Amino acid sequence: MATGINRVHFLIAILCIAFVFTQGGSIDAPPTTKYCITEVKCPNNDKACNDYCLKIRFPGGGKCESNNMCCCEA
Repeated sequence: MATGINRVHFLIAILCIAFVFTQGGSIDAPPTTKYCITEVKCPNNDKACNDYCLKIRFPGGGKCESNNMCCCEA
């Protein structure tokens, strides 16, 4: 009988450990979605990029990133 109880406790312990490892930890917020285009002249023109992103309905606006890319954030 004691062996049966030990097996149950062992199974519960394994399930608890598995539950802790599958919680996801520090992932609290969903990642932002970026859409990068090369049509708007970048760098050095963040305002044009931001205005363009707002015009095409990206509520987060946009900013210039490397190699002439205007990246809009959803």
